[in-house]
Amino acid sequence: MPSVLRTHNLQPAAIYRSRIYSRRRLDMRARLLARSNSGEQFVVQGWMCDLSCSGAGLTLTHELPSGSEVVLCLRVPGEVVQLSLRAVIRRRQGLRAGLEFLPPTPEQRLLLTELCYS
Repeated sequence: MPSVLRTHNLQPAAIYRSRIYSRRRLDMRARLLARSNSGEQFVVQGWMCDLSCSGAGLTLTHELPSGSEVVLCLRVPGEVVQLSLRAVIRRRQGLRAGLEFLPPTPEQRLLLTELCYS
């Protein structure tokens, strides 16, 4: 399988520097709401490894294909409400998935920023 680094001739450090938002290492449970090919909604449990204002890295209990639109559900420490963010799976390797968030509401963006930078 060709590596993204070889395909684009980039070094890992160059990719890290090219990120718009820095990633925060997190160790917390998460749930993804996804849809099957028949349109039925199902839940995939996961463990969040890192988070930024534009996406997240997770390890999932079930493989989901790249390009799948999902809803990431998180319990924010100290908050009563759950943070639910629409996202697309951009990268996947086995049970590891990289999500890109779709544009959040102003309230979601505020909670996300607090999570990333607190």
